[in-house]
Amino acid sequence: MDPVERHKSTSSAFNRSLFSRTLSKRDENAEASQNTKGPLGLSTLYVPTDSTVADLVFVHGLGGGSRSTWTKHGEPSLYWPEQWLPNDPGFHDVGIHSFGYDSNWEKESSLNIHDFSKSLLASIHDCPSIPRNSRQGKPEAYLSSAPLVLVGHSMGGLVIKRAYILAQQKDDFASTARRIQAIFFLATPHRGADLAQLLTKILNITTGQRPFVADLHRNSLATQSINDEFPQYSQDLQLFSFYETLPTSYGVGKSLVVDKDLAILNYVNERTAYLNANHRDVCKYANQSDPNYKTVRNALASTIDSFRTRQTVSKRELDREQRRRLDTFLRINDAPEDDFMDIDSMRTSGSCQWLLQKESFLDWRDSANTQLYWICAKPATGKTIASGKVIHHLRDLNRDCAFYFFNHGDKGKSTIQSFLLSMAWQMAVMHMEIFQLVLEVCEKDEDLSQANYRTIWRKLFLEGILQLKLARSQYWVIDGLDECRNNSDIVPLLLKVIESCAVRILLTSRDPIESHRQSGHPRVRVLSEFIAPEDTRTDIALYLKANMDHLPSVDVEARQMMSDKILVKSAGCFLWVKLILQELGHVHTSAEINQVLEDVPSDIQDLYSRILNNMSAAPYGKVLSKAILIWTVCSTRPLTTEELLHALQIDIEDSIDSVERSIASSCSQLIYVDSHSRVQIIHQTARDYLLQADVHPDFGIDKQVGHKRLALSCLQYLNGNEMKGTRHRKLSFSTTVKDRCPFVVYASFSLFDHINHVDATDEEVLSALAKFMSSSNVLSWIEYIARESDLTRLTQAGKALRSLLHRRSKSLSPLGKDVTLLGVWAIDLLRLVTKFGKELLNSPSSIFHLIPPFCPPESAPRRHFAASTRGIAVLGLSATEWDDCASTIFELNEQFNALACSENHFAVGTSSGNIVMYSAETCQETQRLRHCEPVRLLHFGSTAKFLAAAGAKTVRTWDLTTNQQVWEFKTTQLCMSLATTPGDELLLGALKNNHLVVWDLNSGTLRDYSNWTEDLEGQQAHTYRRPIAAAFCMNSNLLAVIYRGQDILLWDLERDALYDTYNKMTGASPILGRRAVDAGVIALTFNRAPGANALAAAYSDGDLVLFDTNDGYIKALTAANAQVLASSLDGRTLASGDGSGKLKIFDFETLRMLYCIQSTEYGIKELQFSSDNLQILDIRGSRCRIWDPVALVRQDAEDESSDVVSLSTALQETRLDLVDDTPMITALTCHEASDVYFGGKEDGSIHMYESRSGKHVQKLLSHAEGVSIINLYLDDESDTLCSTDSSSRVMVHKLVRQLKGWTVRATVFDHRTGASVDQVLCNRGCARLLVSSTTSDTLWSISTEISEIVSTIPRENGGAYRWVTHPAHQGQLLLIVGNVAHLYDWLTFSRLTTGEGILLEGSVLPELMIKSITPCFNGNIIATAFKESLGPRAKSKLLLWNSLDFNAQARSCVPVPKYHYLSDQVQVLIGSDSQKLVFLHGSGWVCSVDAQATDLEHFIRHFFFPADWLSTDAPLIIKITKRSDIIFAKRDEIAVIKRGLDTSERGFDGGGGGKSSSLTEVRRPSLQVPQDSR
Repeated sequence: MDPVERHKSTSSAFNRSLFSRTLSKRDENAEASQNTKGPLGLSTLYVPTDSTVADLVFVHGLGGGSRSTWTKHGEPSLYWPEQWLPNDPGFHDVGIHSFGYDSNWEKESSLNIHDFSKSLLASIHDCPSIPRNSRQGKPEAYLSSAPLVLVGHSMGGLVIKRAYILAQQKDDFASTARRIQAIFFLATPHRGADLAQLLTKILNITTGQRPFVADLHRNSLATQSINDEFPQYSQDLQLFSFYETLPTSYGVGKSLVVDKDLAILNYVNERTAYLNANHRDVCKYANQSDPNYKTVRNALASTIDSFRTRQTVSKRELDREQRRRLDTFLRINDAPEDDFMDIDSMRTSGSCQWLLQKESFLDWRDSANTQLYWICAKPATGKTIASGKVIHHLRDLNRDCAFYFFNHGDKGKSTIQSFLLSMAWQMAVMHMEIFQLVLEVCEKDEDLSQANYRTIWRKLFLEGILQLKLARSQYWVIDGLDECRNNSDIVPLLLKVIESCAVRILLTSRDPIESHRQSGHPRVRVLSEFIAPEDTRTDIALYLKANMDHLPSVDVEARQMMSDKILVKSAGCFLWVKLILQELGHVHTSAEINQVLEDVPSDIQDLYSRILNNMSAAPYGKVLSKAILIWTVCSTRPLTTEELLHALQIDIEDSIDSVERSIASSCSQLIYVDSHSRVQIIHQTARDYLLQADVHPDFGIDKQVGHKRLALSCLQYLNGNEMKGTRHRKLSFSTTVKDRCPFVVYASFSLFDHINHVDATDEEVLSALAKFMSSSNVLSWIEYIARESDLTRLTQAGKALRSLLHRRSKSLSPLGKDVTLLGVWAIDLLRLVTKFGKELLNSPSSIFHLIPPFCPPESAPRRHFAASTRGIAVLGLSATEWDDCASTIFELNEQFNALACSENHFAVGTSSGNIVMYSAETCQETQRLRHCEPVRLLHFGSTAKFLAAAGAKTVRTWDLTTNQQVWEFKTTQLCMSLATTPGDELLLGALKNNHLVVWDLNSGTLRDYSNWTEDLEGQQAHTYRRPIAAAFCMNSNLLAVIYRGQDILLWDLERDALYDTYNKMTGASPILGRRAVDAGVIALTFNRAPGANALAAAYSDGDLVLFDTNDGYIKALTAANAQVLASSLDGRTLASGDGSGKLKIFDFETLRMLYCIQSTEYGIKELQFSSDNLQILDIRGSRCRIWDPVALVRQDAEDESSDVVSLSTALQETRLDLVDDTPMITALTCHEASDVYFGGKEDGSIHMYESRSGKHVQKLLSHAEGVSIINLYLDDESDTLCSTDSSSRVMVHKLVRQLKGWTVRATVFDHRTGASVDQVLCNRGCARLLVSSTTSDTLWSISTEISEIVSTIPRENGGAYRWVTHPAHQGQLLLIVGNVAHLYDWLTFSRLTTGEGILLEGSVLPELMIKSITPCFNGNIIATAFKESLGPRAKSKLLLWNSLDFNAQARSCVPVPKYHYLSDQVQVLIGSDSQKLVFLHGSGWVCSVDAQATDLEHFIRHFFFPADWLSTDAPLIIKITKRSDIIFAKRDEIAVIKRGLDTSERGFDGGGGGKSSSLTEVRRPSLQVPQDSR
C-alpha cells in the first residue's frame, strides 16, 4: 500500500474508532454527555470555613471537562478535587475550583487558546469566592490576598500560561497576576504535540475550523508566542511539570501523546517528575493510594504548606508593613499610646476611684444601651488624669477602648481632623475588619488624611466604620473637648456615632452639655456629671501624701499640718497644689514656710501673677525667659529641646548652652520638658493667662507680637544658608539633600500658621516675606515640603498670603512691589498643588527647573526662576495667567443632558441615550453604557459601584464592577430626582405626577409607590398639581419639591408625611399651598454634608435663599440669578450657574460669594462637584468642562474660625472666553529642512507656525469650511503638503518659500475618496501618493500636469492598516496588518513578499491593532506601536524591529530583544531624531531611548507635561522637530518645548526579567544639562 493510501486508511480507522464513537454518544444523549463533562466557567468546589491560605484552580485540556478530566471512569466519588482534597487535612484551608471551557474538537469552533485564556482570567478575577483586592459588596468582607495555584492538564497548561501572560500585561488584572504563585503542568505540550497535527488532518475531512487544535501543533505560532513571553514573567513562580510514561491507545495504535521533551520547560525554577500513567490517566486516579495521586497530591500539599510556613514566618513582618502603611495613610506619627502613658504616669496610685464608684459611671459602663457620659469640671481640676484612669480601668476589664486627648497648644492635637484620624487608627489596630476597611479607603484616596474633617468623617466613618457590626461594645474616652477647635461641630458627630453603632463615649470638658445643641439625636441618652471639689479632695490628699517627703519641715506632725492646710486652700485645683509644692521647695525655715502658705493666693490666676513677679525680680535671664515663654505659648505645636535651642538662638541672636537648664533655672513653674523632650506649658490656663498682654509688664504676651516674632525667626532661617541649594542644584535631580538642623521642620511647616496671626500692616513682616518669596530659597522650601509629602502646607501658605493681603487692603493701599509679589505667590502656591501636585510628590526637585517653565509667564515661578537660556523654555501659548478650566470634553454630535460624579469617575448622559464614563483623574473615557433613550438623570450610589440613569420612560441600573445592566424599571412619568439609601439597597425616585417610587435593588422589585399630595385636602391638593423639580436629602430623610409659583414643599421620607413648606419671606410657612408673593423657585439643593440642615433655593427674581431645615428660618439671602445649583460633598461650598453662563461659588453657610467665572458661553444645564470638592463640572450643549478654581481649595474649618483673624477670601473674578466655534488643532506636521511646522484645525484651515518662537505666522490654506483636518503629511524634499479632512477629501499642495514666509504655489491633487481615509503617504519627491482608506489602498502618480491611479488594492478585512516608506529601501513600502507585514514597490504597487507575508512574532497578540510605524536610529530600527482598541487614548504596546529583517525573502521577524522592556511603557510614540526615540510615558513624562546606550535596560526621563494638558478625551498630538524641540497641540494653540530633551534623568528597569518598574521606583542620578559655552 502506498503512503497516501496508507494515510487515508489510518485516518479512516482513527476517525471510526475515536471520532465517530463520541459523535454517536453525543447524538444519543448530548445533555448527559455535557453533564458528565462538567459545567463551563469557573465552579467553586470548596470554600474553607476559616481564612483561606491559597486557592487551587484546575483547568482541563483538549476534549476534557471541568469534572470528567479529573474523574476516573466517570465515577462521582473519584472526582478527587471535590471528594478527596476538602477532606484532606493538608487542604482544609484551601479554596478549590475547577474551570471548564468548550474544547470539544468534534464540532466547529472559532475559538483558540488565547480566547480560553481570557475567559479563565476573567473568571478568576470576577469570582466572588476568590475575592479581588477590593470589597465585594458588604463592608464586613475581608480583603483577600491568598496565593493562587493553577493546575493544568494537557492543553489546559497552555491556557494557564497565556492567562498568566495576559494578567501581567493588563493593568486590570495586576492583582490577579501578583497572586498566581505556582503552576502545575500535567502532561502539557509546551512546544506542541505531533498527535495534534494528525488530529487536524483527520478533522479536515469534516467541515469547519478548530483553531485551538491548530494551536497545539508542534512549534505553532501560539506555542511560540507563549514560550517567548512566559519566561519574562515566570521567574518568581513555583513551576511543576509532570510527564507521562505510558502510551495512549487511539484506535490503530498507541504512543505517547506528549513526549518528555515537550512536557518540561527546563527552567531553573521548575521541578519535574514522571507519572506512571498515560496521557489521560495522569490526572485521574482509582483511589487515594494510587502512587500517581500521591505524587501529585504531595507536590500540591508541599506547595500549600510552603505558603502556610511563609505566611506564619512573615506574619509579623507583614503586620509591621501593614501597620506602617496605616501610619502613613493616617499620618499617625506619635502613637496615641504615648499620650496615655504620659498622663497615666502622672496619676497618683489609688486616685480617681471616686469616679469609678459613681452610679452614673457604672450606668454608662454597663448599660445595655449606648450613651454619652459628659463630665464637666472647672479648669485644672484633674479631668485629664481622670480620663487616663478610665482608660486604665476599661483596659483592666478587657474592654475595647479608644481615646483622644485634645491639646489647644498643639495644632496637631486640637482639630477634629486629627481626632477622627486617631480614632480610626486605634479602632483599626483593635479590629482587623476595620483595619482592612481603612486601608482600602486610604488606598483609593491616599491624600485622605489631608482632607477636611467632613470628608474624613464621611469616608472613614459614615461610609465605613459605622457600617460595620462589631461583636463587642466599644468605648471612646475623649478629654478636653473645650480645647478642640470648632468643638461645637464635633458633638453632632459623636452623637451620630452613638446612634449608629455600639459605642459608649465618655467626654470631659469645661463646658456643660447644655452649651451644645443636641437637636436631631433624640434617641441618644446623655449622662452628665459635674466634678465638685469634694470629689477630688481624696485625690489631692493622696497626692500630698505621696509628696510628703518633699515638704520642708522638721517633723512629721508639721508636715501633716502643712498638708492639711494646702488641702483646704486647694478648692479642688490640682494645678494650684502642684505649684505650691514647687514654691515650698525653695524655702527652708518655718517662718518662710508659714509665709508661703499665708501669702500664696488660693486663686490660680493670682498664683500665676506671683510667679511672674518672682521671675521679674531675678537678676539674670529675663530676656531668655521671655523668649522661652513666647515660643512655648505661641508655637503651633510643642517644640523639642533641640528645635527650641536653634529657634531661640535665631530669635535672641545669642548662643545658649542648654535649653533644659535655662527652663529649670528661670521658668520651671510654668514650663516643663516632658518625657519626649518636648517643651510644654504647665496648663492651658497658664497659656490663657500669659496671652493677656497687660497681666505683667515683663512677661505678658501680645499674641500678634508673639506670632510676628516667631514668623520672623522662621523667615530668617528659611532665608539662610541652610535652605540654599547646592551650587549646581538647579542642574541636579539628585535626591541627596544636605543635612539641616532640627528647626527646619518647624520653620517650614509652621511659618504660615504664624503669618495668619500677625498684624497685616506690619511692614517688617511684609518685607521679610517678600525677600523669602523672591529668593531661590523658596524653591528649596517647596522641595522640602514635597519631600515630606504634605502639599497641604503649600495650600495653607497660599491661603495665608491671600488672607494677609486681604486684611492689609482694608487699611493700606494694595499697591507696591512686595504686595504684588505676594499676591502672585498666593495664587501660584495653590496652582502648584492643583496642577503639579502628583509630579511634586514623585519628583520634589522638579520644582527647580521642570515646573517653572510650564507655569504662565506672569506667575512668580516662571518670571523669577525660568529665565535661564540653558533650561527648558515653553513658547507659543497666549495665556499669561493661570486658567481655571482644567479640561474640556467635547462631543460634536451629542447634546449633554445629565451629569454625576463619584470617587473615581464622572458620567455624562446624552440625548442619544449614551452614558459616557470618564476617569476623574485623567478625564479620559473609560466606558460607554447604553440607556436606549435620552438620559435625563444620573446618580451614583454610595458605594460608587452602582449607577442609576433615568429617561422619560425608564430607569436603569448598572453594576460598575462589571459594567453590566442589572435592573430596568418602567416609569409612568418623568423622574425628577434619584437617591439611594446607605448600602445601595433601595433606589428612590421622585416623579412628575407627585409620586414617590421606591425600588428594591436586591430583588429588582417595586417596594413602594405613594403620592406625597394624597393627604392634602381641597385647594391644597389642587395647588400642588405638577411639580417642576425635586431634590432628596438622605441625611435628613427629606424630599424637597418645587412647583411653579408656589412655596417649597418638604416631605418627611421616614414618616411619609408633610414636613413643612418654606416661603421666601418667612421661612417655614404655616399656610400650606400659599402662592409665592414675588417669585417662584427654579432650582434648589440640600447641603450634602452629614448632619447638615440647610437648603438653598434659587428664585426667579434672582434671589438665592438659604433655609435652616431644623428650625425653618432663613439663614441668609443674596442676589445670584442662579438657574442651577450644586453643593459640594463636604457641604462647605455652593455653586450656581446663571443664564449668561456665569459660574459663581459661595460659602454655603453664609452665601458669601467667593469666586466668579465669567463666560461668553451660555446655557449651563447642570453642575456637579468632584468627590474631593476641588473641582466643579458643568455641561453646556456638547461640552463638559472641569473647573478647578483656587477658591475651592478651602482651608480647614478649624483654621477659618480663628478667633484672632478672619481668613475670609476677597471675592475674585476671572473671565474665560469660551466660544463654541474656537477651532481646535487636529493635525500637526513639521518641515525637516526649515524652522516651521504646520497645524490643521477642526474648521478646515491649515496654519503655519515658527518653531523658534512658537508664534503663529500665517493661515496657509483651507479645505471646505466646517470639516476637520485629520491628517497632514509633508515631503520636505519637494516642499509638498498633503492634507486630509473628515469628509475624505485629500489635497496636495506645492509650497514655495518667500521672503515673508511660505505660500501655496499650486494645488496638484484634489480628490474625495468616498470612504474614510486612514492614512496619506508620499514618496521622496512626491511622485507617488498613497491614499489608504477603510475600503482600499490606492497609489497615485502625482505631477503638476496630471494625477492618475497606478493601482488599487481592495481591503480584505476591516482591520487596522499602517504604511511607511521602508527606511532601508526608499523604493519600497512597508505595510503592517495585524501581526503580518508586507513589502510593496513604490512605483508599481506590486507586492514583493509572498501571500503569507512576514509573520511578526513575539508579543503581537491577535487582538492588537497597528497604531503607528516610526523609523528611528538613522533608519536602522523600525518602531511599531500597537493598541488594544480603536479609542484615541487606547494603551499602546511598543515593539522595535531591525529594519533589514523586513525584506522580500523574509518569512518571519522577531522584535529586537534588548528593547523589550519598553513594550508597556509607551502612551504616545512622539517620534525620533538620529539618536533618540522619543515617547510619552503613561506617567506624563517625555522619555527617550538612546541608540548608543550601553545599558540596555533603561530609558531616559526628560520632563513632564502638566496634568491638565493630558486631561482630555481628544487624541494627544505631539511631534518632535529637527532641532529636537517638542511641539504639543493644546486646544487651539501649539506649545513648543525647547531644550526639553537636553534635560535628562535616567530611569532604570527595577523589575527584572524584562518587566519594567513604575517610574516612581527608578533610580535617579544627576541631571545633565549642556553647559554654557562661556
